[in-house]
Amino acid sequence: MKSYRLTDPKSIQNAINKLLNKPLNSVPENKEYQIVSVVAEKDIMSSINVTLKPADDVFGKPMSLVCILKENKAEIKVKKVNPYQEDLFTIIEIIIEPLERSAERAQTKNISVFNIHYATPIDIPTILSLYGRTSIITQTIQRFQVMIEHSLNQHGYFINKVSVGFFYTADTALLESLSEARSPFFLRDSHRKIFYLERTFFNPILKMKPKDVEQLLNKYLVENIKSVLIVPFFGSENALIGYAELKGSLPNLGNDTLQDNIESANGIGVLVSFLETKTDELTFELELAHVKEWKLLSEKEEIIDLSEDGRGVGLHIAGPVDKALIHPGSKIAFEVKINNINYNFYGNIKNIKTGKAEKDGSILGIKIYSCNQQGGIELLSAYSSQLIGKTF
Repeated sequence: MKSYRLTDPKSIQNAINKLLNKPLNSVPENKEYQIVSVVAEKDIMSSINVTLKPADDVFGKPMSLVCILKENKAEIKVKKVNPYQEDLFTIIEIIIEPLERSAERAQTKNISVFNIHYATPIDIPTILSLYGRTSIITQTIQRFQVMIEHSLNQHGYFINKVSVGFFYTADTALLESLSEARSPFFLRDSHRKIFYLERTFFNPILKMKPKDVEQLLNKYLVENIKSVLIVPFFGSENALIGYAELKGSLPNLGNDTLQDNIESANGIGVLVSFLETKTDELTFELELAHVKEWKLLSEKEEIIDLSEDGRGVGLHIAGPVDKALIHPGSKIAFEVKINNINYNFYGNIKNIKTGKAEKDGSILGIKIYSCNQQGGIELLSAYSSQLIGKTF
């Protein structure tokens, strides 16, 4: 196995604790940082946030921090929590790569996969415009709405209604504007006419006619809606598809943190990240349901890179990959035999890395979304965690 990806919050926190106050090199800006503190947030994403300190006291734009340990190289992917606090970052994942001199690496075998098939990206907007909401789309959306409402209400929000809409049917000034801006929108309090206008959020005061803004606010007040969050979601090749909409009868979706400290680690950023993650999963379900034909890519290959949650896979393809047919956004399906049982996994190709020479083949970066049997992804996760425990 070439590398392992830590994604579980507890594992990330344990790894970061081992890296506290060690020199970390920021790639590609070539600056040195240290992690001076780590906090496990109790938010809906179970975020692990860290405070960074640059060696020269001048902050750059760190995105990837690398540290060489005795047996491993650790790469920490980070993202700024809040644009107004330059030293606070959230951990996206940690990539652990055993060094060539590590005996553990030689002892770890790759995972063989079979019957690898691919399907070209699915154009959901076209399907919707031609056929409307099919029964499959309606059922998938209903499950999504129930899940989102339950999850958020369990984490301190008071959501009255979750909706999923598609921009091809946009019939209001707000939705038409959002389809052009491709940005989230947050009305914090319809009664007091307070919008959230920071970060990349849509500003209706600047982008819409005053009468349209007034009509929008009056409509929400009549419906007893005090707060609204709309987050757009995208499909293959970043095509705009639709939006998830949260409505609440209390200001700030009934959440104390959004009301008192919206820019905090538990504020608006983590809520939008949660919705983006879940709408990404929704989009995959919609696309997978409309795959008409699977084409054989290879009969047998090997996984050389696996994330701790079992969902991130680096799949080595020995033969050539035709990038005109297979590219980011393509669907992929393959089998893995675990305890003499065949599990079929389905995912998206996120990236393709081609070797320096033709004999090196290519590596497909894949995100797994589903399995034909319950527990399949969890089995991959358990195997990955076992390997990570040996190497870090």
